[in-house]
This record gives sequence, structure tokens and C-alpha cells, in this order.
Amino acid sequence: MLLFIAESGYGQQLPPAQLNPGDLRNSVQQSPANPAQLTTVTQRRAVALARQQYAGNILRISLVGEGANQRYQIRMENEGKVFTVFVHATTGQVSSGG
Repeated sequence: MLLFIAESGYGQQLPPAQLNPGDLRNSVQQSPANPAQLTTVTQRRAVALARQQYAGNILRISLVGEGANQRYQIRMENEGKVFTVFVHATTGQVSSGG
């Protein structure tokens, strides 16, 4: 799955997400159809988690991996440098990918 965030122009600055106080609490969804994976971080929450640790424009986000290893791969750009941030789809743990 590949989702392009910027509508026009490379590295377009996106406005900060407008979240209601309940959005963060509800950004982890229960998935009873798959008991091995009880919670899933939404794309919106993954972007918010990445932005907490890394400054930059969001270029694209995609879900990679399978099962317990699913992560959001978020391509970001800051001052002309493109880098990748991963957010674990179950735990929300953020790591850099270089």
C-alpha cells in the first residue's frame, strides 16, 4: 500500500494534523479478527509519532512487513535531505532507517 501525502510539488509542507483530544486515544484500533495482533496504529497516528521525533515534510507513507513485523515506512525530507522513519504498526515504536 502506497499513499502519497503531498498533493502537488515535491516536499510540500503539510499543515499539522488537527486532532481532537479523543483522536489520540482512539488512534489505536482493536482488531478482534486477528487475535495475534490486538492493536494497530493508524497511519495518522504513525505520522504524529514520527513528527514527534523527526522534523521534516512527509513525502509518503506505506505499510511494510507482515504479521508482528508490520511497520509504517515514512519518507521524510528536511532541508533537502530525504530520510526514512519506521513506526511499528502494533507498538508505535519509532526508529530511523537511514
